[in-house]
Amino acid sequence: MNSELEAILSYHQDSKHNFKAYAPGPRFLEMSIKPDPFLNYKEAPLLKLKTWSEEDIESELLPTYEQAFSPEKLGPSGLNRNSISQLFFDSFALSVWKKVGGTSWALRINPSSGNLHPTEVYLITGPVPELLEKPAVCHYAPLQHALELRAEFSPETWKKLSSGFPEGTFFIGLSSIYWRVAWKYGIRAFRYANHDLGHAIAALTFAAAGLGWRTCLLADMGSEKTGKLLGVSGRKGPEKEEPACLLAVYPAGKKCPSGKVASSVLADFEKLSWNGVPNRLSPAHVDWAGIEKAASATRKKETFHPDEKKPDLKPGRRAAGMSAEISGSGIRSDLEAVSLRSVIHRRRSALEMNNSAYMDENSFYGILRRTLPEKNPIFETLASGPFAHLLLFVNRVKGLREGLYIFLRKAGEAEEFKAAFRPDFLWEKPENCPYDLEFYLLMEEELHHFAAQLSCAQRKAEDSCFTACMLSEFEEPLKTSGSWMYSRLFWECGVLGQLLYLEAEARGFRGCGIGCFFDDPLHEALGLEGLEYQDLYHFAVGSPLQEIGVLTFPAYKK
Repeated sequence: MNSELEAILSYHQDSKHNFKAYAPGPRFLEMSIKPDPFLNYKEAPLLKLKTWSEEDIESELLPTYEQAFSPEKLGPSGLNRNSISQLFFDSFALSVWKKVGGTSWALRINPSSGNLHPTEVYLITGPVPELLEKPAVCHYAPLQHALELRAEFSPETWKKLSSGFPEGTFFIGLSSIYWRVAWKYGIRAFRYANHDLGHAIAALTFAAAGLGWRTCLLADMGSEKTGKLLGVSGRKGPEKEEPACLLAVYPAGKKCPSGKVASSVLADFEKLSWNGVPNRLSPAHVDWAGIEKAASATRKKETFHPDEKKPDLKPGRRAAGMSAEISGSGIRSDLEAVSLRSVIHRRRSALEMNNSAYMDENSFYGILRRTLPEKNPIFETLASGPFAHLLLFVNRVKGLREGLYIFLRKAGEAEEFKAAFRPDFLWEKPENCPYDLEFYLLMEEELHHFAAQLSCAQRKAEDSCFTACMLSEFEEPLKTSGSWMYSRLFWECGVLGQLLYLEAEARGFRGCGIGCFFDDPLHEALGLEGLEYQDLYHFAVGSPLQEIGVLTFPAYKK
């Protein structure tokens, strides 16, 4: 085992919550050093983008939420100021302002643990009519819904950068500022920041789909190369941005042929003159050495797959038999009348849930089916897997007995789980379960109190219709690919979480990601030993209770 893998496994164990003690975190929240939730580059030229009112969005009936899963049928939007504005407005912009007494805060389209938002977003593109005359790198500023122009470069450099990609391609880069989350959550913040990246990737993918575009994670890119392209490499200190990934956005119906951009472009970017200086987020900081060690261990080197398709880390173990069309059996037909943009902008995290509300069976199975990776563009951004399966505490679903279930997101895994789990589990398929879903009852019992206990005593896990624990294959992908895969396992869980948010919203329910949970107590309850599988994220879906005493205001004034 190499030193990077040892380091990330050590971090994983050190960052676990347990019934006897929580993972290391701040003893109290020092409000005087609370990070600014908005990063801005001072003195960088600001390019305002178009905004839409709530009434504008509600009046747009097309595209529908269902059409987001087949963006090639929409026809791609042209690349211009309007389409770029909509892409960011539907993925990373503010959604509303909330206010209680004298305190106000903004919510965003892409959810974030504790509303702390460690993810920063960059646009790298050629000329954009009515917006950019030259190829450029821009930072997205959600508070202003604007692009901060960081650097311009030559058409020749853009030609090198976009070589091999379909005409109309541009790139979105993501980075993380761990301090934003560590301020509140301590060492576990590295996990949450990577959940956040998964949510951001999926939020971008849904927004792009609404414009007839697809997204592709450039999986072979190294962290250093990504940082140089975004203009964030070489920074030091607790507020530095850690480069995460680069995604190509291109017309649906085309193919993304490459997992990286040409290395020859780096010399051009090293000569660029960068505009603006990032604002200071906090007057003081607390050092979390464990996070820096984890970040160092997961920095990815460039990988090479010449003339190959994206690698599958478990050949032959993809979801055979689960390739039903997304719009097939189990998906309610009335989803075809639900507006995609309305769903995206209505999405909120449920603070409390109605413990007398039930979910209908069709909605439940429809949500499960949607999480299957086959023929689902939301998961095409992930270079490998799927690795995460759903362990489900079913509390209130009509037609299903209350208890513990498991949903396998790829076929051929049941025997492995049976060998790893307690021998007394039932492994019974519910009577009305669609034939092609690998969904099994493990234990019939009222477990909603236990579900809440495992989720740091959060009532929403108990009061929800169901709570999903994302149980991921762990040891094998890390050993096969290396320590950098650790972050990607959390990205997959974040992508799943974003999908569950929108699925719940589209069906008249609401979701909430739960990053605080007791890892090993769940493993022990299941009979799991070792690191073959690990619990990486919890998510509750149910009927929300109305917020009392909270005022809501539009995100942007016209």
